[in-house]
Amino acid sequence: MKNALEKFLKIDRRLIFLALTVLLFAPIVRPLGLPNKNLGKDVVNVYNYIENLPERSFVMLSLDYDPATRPELHPQAVALIKHALRRNLRVGIFTLNAGATGMIEDIAARIPSDIAPDKVYGRDYVIMPFQPNPVAVMTQLGINIYEIYDKDRNGNPTKDMEVMKGVKSVKDMGLGICITGTAMLDYYVAYVADKYKFPMAGGVTAVSQPGYGPYLQTGQLKGLIGGMKGAADYETLIKDLEKGTSGIDALSLAHVLVIVLIVTSNIIMLVLKYL
Repeated sequence: MKNALEKFLKIDRRLIFLALTVLLFAPIVRPLGLPNKNLGKDVVNVYNYIENLPERSFVMLSLDYDPATRPELHPQAVALIKHALRRNLRVGIFTLNAGATGMIEDIAARIPSDIAPDKVYGRDYVIMPFQPNPVAVMTQLGINIYEIYDKDRNGNPTKDMEVMKGVKSVKDMGLGICITGTAMLDYYVAYVADKYKFPMAGGVTAVSQPGYGPYLQTGQLKGLIGGMKGAADYETLIKDLEKGTSGIDALSLAHVLVIVLIVTSNIIMLVLKYL
C-alpha cells in the first residue's frame, strides 16, 4: 500500500494535463449548465432594466472590443442582443473600435440564423459603420445622430429606416450599453450619460470590473456585466446557455480537479507519515 501511495505522489504531470484536457473538452464543446445561483447584482440590474423598457424602445449597443478580449466580451454582446430582440426592442449596433468589425460581422451573420431569425434588418435592428474619433462621435450622438450616421454599414440611408423612427439623438433612446476592453465606457459615461442624462450600462473584462464601482454607486451606470462570469450570469437569466456558460463550466471543472488533487495529495502525505 505504501508503495502505491508513493507512486501516486510521483505521478507524471503529463497525465494530469491529459486528465485536465479530457475534463475540459465536454463544456467547451457544449455548455453543461452547472449550477449558477450566485448571479451578480449588477448583471441582474442590466437584465431588469431591459426587461422594463417599453416595447420597441431603441437600445444603442456599442461593441468596442477586439479579438484579444473576445472570449470574455463577445458572449456578453450575443446574450444582450438575444434579450433585446426577444423583448421586441429595436437595436442599433455601433462601434468606435476598428478591431471590433470582425466580431460584428459574426453577430450580423448569426442574427438571421440563430439569434433572432424572425427579426428583420432595417425594421428591428441596424448595424452602423465604424467611426473614428470617439469623443466627437459621442458629442454628436446627443445632438443629431444623422450627422455622422446618415448611412448604415452597407451604405443604405438610415433616416428612413423603420428601426430609426423617432430617433434623432440619444435623448430618444431607451438605453445605451458599451461593451469594451478599453476605457471607452468611461468616455461614454462622461460625454453621453452625464452630459445628456442618458441611461448607460456596460460590459467589461473581469480585471476592469472593480474600477467601475463608483459609477454604479452614483447611478451613472445602470448595471455592469463583468467578464466571462457576467456573460454566464446573463445567459442564465435569459435561459440560453452559450459560450459564457461553457467558459465558466470549464473553469469550475478545472478548479474542482485542482482541489481534488491537492486534498488527495495532502491526505496521502498524512497517511504515509504514520505508516
